[in-house]
Amino acid sequence: MQCDIRLADETELLLPGTKCILALGEYAAHKVLPSTIQDNIGMTRGGLYDYKGIPVICSFLPQDAVDFKNYESQFNSSASDYSPDDKVSDDDEDEGDVKTFGKTKRANYCFWLRADVRKCKAILAKGLVGARGNIVAPIYRINEQLSTVISLLLTTKHETLYLDIETDYEQQNLQCFAFTFDGLTIYSVPVLDYTYKPASPSVHLLLRALAVAMRDNVVVAHNGACFDFFVLANKYGIPINNTYDTMIAMHRCFPDIEKSLGHCTSYWTWEKFHKDEDSRGYHTYEQMMSRMKYCAKDVYTMYLIKQGIDAYAKTIPGLQSSIQAAMDCIKPYLIATLQGIRSDEKKINAMCAENDRLMVQYNRMIEILIGPSGMEKIRDGKKKLSFFAGSNKQCIKYFHELLEYPIMMRSKETGEPSLGKKSLYKLALKHANPVITLVCMYRAVQKETSRLRFTPWK
Repeated sequence: MQCDIRLADETELLLPGTKCILALGEYAAHKVLPSTIQDNIGMTRGGLYDYKGIPVICSFLPQDAVDFKNYESQFNSSASDYSPDDKVSDDDEDEGDVKTFGKTKRANYCFWLRADVRKCKAILAKGLVGARGNIVAPIYRINEQLSTVISLLLTTKHETLYLDIETDYEQQNLQCFAFTFDGLTIYSVPVLDYTYKPASPSVHLLLRALAVAMRDNVVVAHNGACFDFFVLANKYGIPINNTYDTMIAMHRCFPDIEKSLGHCTSYWTWEKFHKDEDSRGYHTYEQMMSRMKYCAKDVYTMYLIKQGIDAYAKTIPGLQSSIQAAMDCIKPYLIATLQGIRSDEKKINAMCAENDRLMVQYNRMIEILIGPSGMEKIRDGKKKLSFFAGSNKQCIKYFHELLEYPIMMRSKETGEPSLGKKSLYKLALKHANPVITLVCMYRAVQKETSRLRFTPWK
């Protein structure tokens, strides 16, 4: 009864004493924050904004949070600000780059809406200062003198080192890195300048100091197990000792929820979205400075995320030990990744040869089950064309055109019917057709062969 619920196009002034604004949906967010809003509500939601001195939290529309499909864009002609479903095809299982912002699955909209409403309720109950806590603005030391940085890295022992690195995409060359020990002063230093030459004659001493700091402190990184720690060890010979990965910790807290740094920032902190501030290039001095600032912000938000996870883990019985068990696995798994595994080339070749024979037989059985008349229609006038179970096009012709089975899913890129693994499983539940089973068996063997034929680690 103490909420003023209004449409986004309302022109009347806010009620006196309004403590917080919850802007739901892109349209409402653009109306309230026309100059600061991001293009995508998924990038803006969760951050703390200001409208005439009143705190603003943006989030998804409640209707979107309960609809498993984007019915608004399908049936509402005025819903031009709605983005298409993230999960149209079952062929795309990528959650996006976990170090940037990634995508938010429609199935998780409800979770994120609850999280954003919780922030709004905290402001109503405690006020903005009480809800945020005593947060001190960080001090960013961008391109600090190397002597200062090297001394700090060499002399700090038995502390927590929050670290983030930035590399290029092609060769994983280390461009710069940022770190902090106390979460208040964040240092960001270049390793390569924008001409791709060493940023200083003392770069080798800087990397040595970083190696010492990683040896003597607990190192915290986001997705460090798969990226930061791997790159530093594989390309620069800097090993790890005691590590903590905030992405893995987030997974232990909420296994089904997005784990990108942008998502974690929106959940555990009050910071605005900054993952679009990266220069995306490293060819000018301005781009170099921009990337170092961006890297420093990553470190600061990661520091806040770690504090939030630590506090939350204390409230859930067994969660602290679960997170620690995951952290204990980082080093042995990384060592296994770097060293590779022993493999028997003869056995691999024998397995691939057997799989090839199996795929030929599966195809032959499918053609017998389809029958000559069915194969004639699939050939579509071509004389010599056998059925290929791995072909999405031929499977669509048989299941959807010849048998007129309903379409389970469509491709996100083309809008055409898609017969990936999940679609085939759905068809199998509705139709007792052995061809579906054989197609699944064929594709399973085909996938096993592709994974067996890996490039040996040199």
